[in-house]
Amino acid sequence: MIDWSDIPYFLAVADSGTLTGAAKKLSVNHSTVFRRITALEDKLGIRLFDRLPDGYSLTEVGASVVERARLAESTIHSFERAVVGKDYQLSGEIRITAPPTLAIKYIVPCIAKFHAKHPGIKIDLIVSDAEHDLSRREADLALRATNKPPEYLIGRRICELFWHAYASKRYLEKHDRPQKMKDLFHHQLVGAEKSLLRVDAYKWFAEQYPPENFICGSSDMRAISSLCAQSLGITLLPSDYTEHNLVRLFKTEPEFRAELWILTHPDLRHVVRIRAFSDFLYGYMSKQEL
Repeated sequence: MIDWSDIPYFLAVADSGTLTGAAKKLSVNHSTVFRRITALEDKLGIRLFDRLPDGYSLTEVGASVVERARLAESTIHSFERAVVGKDYQLSGEIRITAPPTLAIKYIVPCIAKFHAKHPGIKIDLIVSDAEHDLSRREADLALRATNKPPEYLIGRRICELFWHAYASKRYLEKHDRPQKMKDLFHHQLVGAEKSLLRVDAYKWFAEQYPPENFICGSSDMRAISSLCAQSLGITLLPSDYTEHNLVRLFKTEPEFRAELWILTHPDLRHVVRIRAFSDFLYGYMSKQEL
């Protein structure tokens, strides 16, 4: 009999085409992926992948079973959620995922306060900009800034986050303080790079102002905030970014916003420990200035 825990490795290699890509997706070493795929093929007595110079390609047999493997994985995750969903104890583990700024500034102190009331509940905080798949039990809860929560999740909207222009105090001491977005044509700017350009506010920012105005940029919001703090220029950030003692200047025009949500999978909504922490986090976040 095959080990059903090998299925995610099979699907990860099928989707990425490489051991390295699969390892990154699964957060394991590429040698682990190689070992699990080899073990699965040995148990089945057939090759699922052709090893090519540029990666792994599904064999005819592998391609014929990949969708069944997805169905099997989905069924297993559904079974796990159904079992966990019957848990009525105020004890056990919870995994919550959130972007770095939200995680460190808000969830960390919230966990400390919650633990004082419920010491029997262990909370693991996954700090990442990646959107972990709650249907695959990669996390039980997610704190996300989004205008379109996935339809397969349920949750509560906490508030709206608006984008603003920011600058350091030292920068403003050396330059005229801008009063509106039009004034930024006469200032040095800190922009976004690569993956962050998918964010509407940064995409608009890059298209609106001349390239020569951008002194530097980054693909990480924390780095953008830090660069701005070094007085390299003015940047755009959502209102939950309050690091580095930056001065909030004004809202963007046009207005960019995102809703802040606490999300979970419907199968877990009756798990007492998850509901308890979700309620606690909602109450805590609702009192914060965002």
